[in-house]
Amino acid sequence: MDDDQIDLHEVKQPAVRAITWMAVVGAAIGIAFGLLGATVFTATGITGADLPPLTAEPSPTPTEEETPTEEPEETDEEEPATPEPQLFAERDQVPPGQRFGLNGLMPGVDEGTTLQVQVRDGDGPWDDFPVTTTVDAEGRFETVVYTSRTGERKFRMIVAGGEETTPEVTVTIG
Repeated sequence: MDDDQIDLHEVKQPAVRAITWMAVVGAAIGIAFGLLGATVFTATGITGADLPPLTAEPSPTPTEEETPTEEPEETDEEEPATPEPQLFAERDQVPPGQRFGLNGLMPGVDEGTTLQVQVRDGDGPWDDFPVTTTVDAEGRFETVVYTSRTGERKFRMIVAGGEETTPEVTVTIG
């Protein structure tokens, strides 16, 4: 062979070797980032298996059984008191980053009134949580929240721009 003739095999060999090394290095980098990401999500408690659907299932509403009653006698008693505000947490303990529902009753407020979720850690002040919801015609409300801050956290609802609140509920995160 003389200098003018080029051996095709000798030219292809370095190119094939370079492409093979690029594929191996790319796969190694991809695996490393995948393992690192999985470790970070697991360490923070955020995993796909822990997250329920974004839409909360409506909480069951208590029904009263119909029982035969006698006609009430007319008396000079006062009218029944307005029901007290109520707040319920879907669960009292959740992993960090997992969604959970808050629902309850806020009687005496107009339909469509905005309620602000508030949170308190320990004996600290109440802070606005970045979640709001509205009250329906019967005074019922429900919303879904999640937090990754661990510990016992107290939640309540407050009428936005008002003073009226629900009782607090405690949810242990972690």
